[in-house]
Amino acid sequence: MAEKNENEGNAWYNVLQRIDRRIISLVVFLLVSIPFFVSIPVRMEISPVVKSLYDKVEMIAEENKRSGEEKVVLLAMAWSPSVKAENEPQTAAMIEHLFRRGVKFILMSHVLPEGPLMAERIAETTAKRLGKKYGEDWVNFGYRRMATADFRAFVEDIYVMIEKDFRGTPIRDVPVMKNVSSLRDVALVFCVTGSSAHYWWIFYAQPVVRCDIGVGVTAIIGPEVRPLIDAGQVVGMMEGLSGAAQYEQLLKNPARGTRGMASQNLVHLWVIVAMALGNIGYVMERRRRKERMKELE
Repeated sequence: MAEKNENEGNAWYNVLQRIDRRIISLVVFLLVSIPFFVSIPVRMEISPVVKSLYDKVEMIAEENKRSGEEKVVLLAMAWSPSVKAENEPQTAAMIEHLFRRGVKFILMSHVLPEGPLMAERIAETTAKRLGKKYGEDWVNFGYRRMATADFRAFVEDIYVMIEKDFRGTPIRDVPVMKNVSSLRDVALVFCVTGSSAHYWWIFYAQPVVRCDIGVGVTAIIGPEVRPLIDAGQVVGMMEGLSGAAQYEQLLKNPARGTRGMASQNLVHLWVIVAMALGNIGYVMERRRRKERMKELE
């Protein structure tokens, strides 16, 4: 009888309920890693808020070409390593798009010092691949802490608050800044953040210079931005890793966001499979228990 109980304890349906957590974790690790070594196509439905941001950049590029002007985009990098998984792919996708379309841009932050440094690394890597040059195609102001009064002064006159770029070059001598004196000369502010830093631009810049604002935010911040989009205060948004992957799909350039979504999809599939296996084991074990009870009656 004891031997019978021992055999039943090792039955397949009982084994399914006792999968070692180390095996589950190992499978998760392998599935997360696979997309970084093997290309896995990810097809996503493009959100209207992502498409509107993409279209805005396209419109700036076409308008620059038509008018002969060189309206720039300001990338406000208010993110740090703690939100790198979501904000870095968003930043990379936007820089890729601007370089491709020949739209010059400014990197800066008045909130976090890490953002411009990490964005600069992305810009340098992408510039080497696309043949772009620092100073001619982009400039990095670096980090400059600003209180409310400082920020308002910056909006009206960039040179009041920023004298040199992060390399020590006077920004008046940087070709990108040739036709830029205030935020009125900026076609779009794209704020990438894991916090509420985008409100600075909405509250203190937009009412003064009527600038267009786009955002790249973590998924948890996304819902609070949607009313701003409906109100016309924000032109578009990349929301979380999914938003970055959608933007990459529009660019036909699968990169960090797409790989991240592939990892997420595989792990989510594994969670569903693991839950299904556990429940199958539970149902079969209950059925077998009822059968034994009937045999003993």
